[in-house]
Amino acid sequence: MIGYAHAAGSRLARIRPDAGEIARYFSVPSDRLIRALEILETEGLPRIVLLQNTEPGANVGASAFFSSAWSKAYGNFGTPYGKVHRDFHYQCLFSAIFALVEVGCEHIRVENPMSGYPWRRDAYICLMEAFRNVRKNVNRRAAVYLEQGSCNKRNVEQLDRNQSDYDMQEHRPIGTCMQVFEGLNMRTVFIEKELKGMN
Repeated sequence: MIGYAHAAGSRLARIRPDAGEIARYFSVPSDRLIRALEILETEGLPRIVLLQNTEPGANVGASAFFSSAWSKAYGNFGTPYGKVHRDFHYQCLFSAIFALVEVGCEHIRVENPMSGYPWRRDAYICLMEAFRNVRKNVNRRAAVYLEQGSCNKRNVEQLDRNQSDYDMQEHRPIGTCMQVFEGLNMRTVFIEKELKGMN
């Protein structure tokens, strides 16, 4: 089953412009999903929202939205073109991928946290670290795919082999709090603020 991990917003728009179309696919009122994505982008804590497909045998089983690098939550930790807060990226990506694998998705397409831009090196390494830990601790068969053109071919090959030329690092433990927002599965991701980001 396919799952999608989407950034909730982008630099040009408060929330992603295709939110209504995605809501219709998952039979969710679009205004409800839009309000949830606004929370992900405008409130101070990073969050994810999980949508599941209720139809058996559906091609896309679930979508997880996570607070983007343009969100107010990320602004509390780093800046998109300045210092990269590795734990923010790792913990949001891990939480989104984990939620998708938890509901049965094994083929996961991941969108850049800076929606519409190429992957920054540190954010990409965090994706590899998160994916490695999901495969190690949750489902060995899970596979992650990136949008074409969002990353160079060599990095995608490394992701497929679960290998990296980069130094992998450990991250702070992830804390999440489950809640229901207007019938939607929302999780708050708790991240410690490190003293300084990584360049």
